Amino acid sequence: MTRPKRSFISNRFLRFSLTFAAVFAIVRFSVLPAQAGFLVGNSVDVPVGNNDKIGEVTAVIEHYNANNDPNESDLTTGISLLYKSDDDATEVFDPNNGFAFFDDPNMATEINSEADLIDNETAYFTYSGPETLLYYSVKTGANDGFSLYTYMDGKNLLTIDGSTKEISHVSFWIAIPEPATLVLGISALACCLRRRL
Repeated sequence: MTRPKRSFISNRFLRFSLTFAAVFAIVRFSVLPAQAGFLVGNSVDVPVGNNDKIGEVTAVIEHYNANNDPNESDLTTGISLLYKSDDDATEVFDPNNGFAFFDDPNMATEINSEADLIDNETAYFTYSGPETLLYYSVKTGANDGFSLYTYMDGKNLLTIDGSTKEISHVSFWIAIPEPATLVLGISALACCLRRRL
């Protein structure tokens, strides 16, 4: 019994599928890990001051959202400051809090203090702490501006985009809990207290 010949269309589809799978595999396994979340923007992009206070950081996010592809989800502006590397150096440079800083992309030389961090125009960090970081902002000295990045797991790049100035400090931003989450949390706490009484 002879096997029926495949149609021209099914042969083309098979070749296309195999080609696509091969290209996907090459790209997937040959691309190096990214060194940062993507750049949200610089403080110079928005008509506000150059310090990375919450209002200025939120303005950079809003500027990004206003210019974002309408088919893409907006980035959240409901954030609060977790740590700032200069004001909260004790917490940030305590390894028990999950941060590790390095002055080279191979992460061979560790940075253990704010004084060592500010000597660099480029550095790197990883985070394994309990909080969910959303963004980090990297600031230059003398109110010359900051760059805001989304955080991602793994190695993150610390630099001021488009500048060769040294890092002044880094701020780490987390999400403010949604109102519904707060209500659920308060309700759960009330139930626990009622049971104890």
